[in-house]
Amino acid sequence: MPKLEIKRKSELSRQEVSERLIAIGTALASGAELTLGSGDDSVEIGVAERVRWELEIEVDGAETEIEIEISWRDDPSGQSETETPSESEPAVPSEAGQQ
Repeated sequence: MPKLEIKRKSELSRQEVSERLIAIGTALASGAELTLGSGDDSVEIGVAERVRWELEIEVDGAETEIEIEISWRDDPSGQSETETPSESEPAVPSEAGQQ
């Protein structure tokens, strides 16, 4: 498969970000293909049963950055690479401070 890369940066409200993340989560949970992007920059992709999850949080003064990366290999056996203990621990947003 040829290499494909779509990058998009935009400023959104928390609600808009929430809606996009929920749509991705719903598609992942249902096993449906993901449609990402918009307009001519859209791509529909199938997601493997097992994926690698990376979460990076950086706080630098007044700026906070959260990066979420989900990656996988197209492997019909459904096997994933071996994880190290620190990579296998779930990182879930805490409910502290939510109302």
